[in-house]
Amino acid sequence: MEVRQPRRFTGAAAFTAIVLCAAVAAAEYGAAGIGSAAVGGILVIVFFGSTKAFLGPIVAVLPHASLATAMLFYFTKVVALLAFFVVVDRFAEPSGPLHREAVAGTVIIVTLVWIAVSTLDATRARIPMFDLPDEEDKGPDNLGPSK
Repeated sequence: MEVRQPRRFTGAAAFTAIVLCAAVAAAEYGAAGIGSAAVGGILVIVFFGSTKAFLGPIVAVLPHASLATAMLFYFTKVVALLAFFVVVDRFAEPSGPLHREAVAGTVIIVTLVWIAVSTLDATRARIPMFDLPDEEDKGPDNLGPSK
């Protein structure tokens, strides 16, 4: 069976969503809206993109520790996300350089785009979920005559 690598459109779709959000934010809030949309979009890309970059090498070396590592990394990302939003809240005050609505709207839209396109990429991938044995099956049902 031929294994076809999926096309990865997630990054391009996320970038397109960020550009569209920046255009809408620029029309609504001016130049500060562009920066706010960029901050929100970069946040989503770092949050979702860091998982494969960080966990890929660890899972290759220690596959048995992948679930524990993934859970610890996810918890760390959620705490970092909370800290980030506290900082953004300080910068988004009335005299600050960021607009809360532009950051939040971009985060929501780019997250939905990322999840939708990642799901589409994964469903179109032809990844075998099992290995066929190269030789005769030596499973428990083929061990020989029963007594």
